[in-house]
Amino acid sequence: MQINSIQSRLTHKVFEAQAAAGPSHIAIKLNEQDVTYRQLNASANYLARHLLTKGVEQGDIVAISMSRSIEMIAAMLAIHKCGAAFLPLDSQSPAKRNIGFLNEAQVKVVISDLNCEGMLNHERICVNIVDFPIFPVADEHNLDLCVNDEGKAYVMYTSGSTGGPKGVVVPHRAIHRLVINTNYIEFMPTDKVLHVSSPGFDASTFEIWGALLNGATLVLYPEKTLDPNLFAAVIKQHKVTILFLTPALFHLIAAKYSAAFNAVDTVVIGGDIISPRIINNLIDDHNDITLINGYGPTENTTFTTAHRMSVANRPGTNVPIGKAITGTTVHILDDEFKPVTPGKVGELFASGSGVALGYVDAAKNKNAFIINKAIADGLIYRTGDLVCENSEGDLEFVGRKDNQVKVRGFRMSLEEVQASLLDLDDVVEAAVIVNKCESGDQQLVAYLNLRDGKNLKISDIKQELALSMPAYMIPDRIHFDVEMHVNENGKINKKSLLNN
Repeated sequence: MQINSIQSRLTHKVFEAQAAAGPSHIAIKLNEQDVTYRQLNASANYLARHLLTKGVEQGDIVAISMSRSIEMIAAMLAIHKCGAAFLPLDSQSPAKRNIGFLNEAQVKVVISDLNCEGMLNHERICVNIVDFPIFPVADEHNLDLCVNDEGKAYVMYTSGSTGGPKGVVVPHRAIHRLVINTNYIEFMPTDKVLHVSSPGFDASTFEIWGALLNGATLVLYPEKTLDPNLFAAVIKQHKVTILFLTPALFHLIAAKYSAAFNAVDTVVIGGDIISPRIINNLIDDHNDITLINGYGPTENTTFTTAHRMSVANRPGTNVPIGKAITGTTVHILDDEFKPVTPGKVGELFASGSGVALGYVDAAKNKNAFIINKAIADGLIYRTGDLVCENSEGDLEFVGRKDNQVKVRGFRMSLEEVQASLLDLDDVVEAAVIVNKCESGDQQLVAYLNLRDGKNLKISDIKQELALSMPAYMIPDRIHFDVEMHVNENGKINKKSLLNN
């Protein structure tokens, strides 16, 4: 039975209530292994008490350097039970980068399933989960530490489009706001939620806690990299009903492996421009499916707005980012922090219970997290994204303030060019960059992947684009069938395109 009367917004307390209500319900599935809520809670208790003996204290940040696993989920819960926050590290990232995160966050303990000696020093120790088996155990006595829901729950480093990576400090109440009694999705105990995102990508917050705080089952994707055939097999085997995909992965799966969605009820997509054509094609193939465009920065806990699409609510020429989710208020402001009139473009600001506590390095908060009572009470996050409100009251994403480029004397948004390319028939994926020539001039360069067996002429593409955009926005060069490397967050690595 789903619990709706939980007063606490602490993730581990909500989870413990779910474990008490449905102890034998399956919490996690990985391949052929099932773990019940009772087992997962008991194992997290056991590990939490061990972490306390290793010096973990309330308010600490504990790093997790592990592959996606049942033990990783238990470690996250155990850290919360200690009153601490977890910092997920990507084991594939350069050691120097991860050590920089550890130092900045003042991490004293690293939990790992690998050899983590390179990350340790005289003040930092490692708890190796391989040498410390936590299944099966029988510690069913929950810890009773006084933790405030304003306390930090995790630290996640953004990719850092400007100024280098920033460690976002997210509190418990922000996770609660994302997945409990929200207006954009309903999690049920009967749901099977796929966890396929990198633990260091904030979509994992939606996946993990959306399942475990609502009594549902979390299905772990067993490999580090996404293989479409295995992806489809996992969904079919475990009857997955809810999943998240970045647009890059969604476009690939939907265009080439549509049958993978046969059993899926809801697909949440977020992180980049989405093709309305591919959305509509998938709806044609699966009339009962619901697709959600989830928009939001890490600093406002995964999603800020959402837009639901179905056979009864198809997207038109673009996919809106929708309306604010429960617990968030959005503000579209001009450069003087004044509200713009409906239909006008402005910068998106977010307030409410989803806003993070700031960055680990508080000096980086300036200009990102602000206090302005004329806008809203509490901390406000300035997204740097340009949006406008359409006639339906939905927000439309226009582009990044820092991604406005000037080519041939004209200022434009790369996202707008990308969206137009994705709207072309038979285009599966598109990326657009600005390349500086030896002459000093800047050129727009587009990279396209086409549907299998399809061929398009560059001249035809430019002619088609000319029907909907000015000449200065049409790419100077177009490349086909270029391998678009996807980073650990499921987004296209545009820097790698420069080598093609």
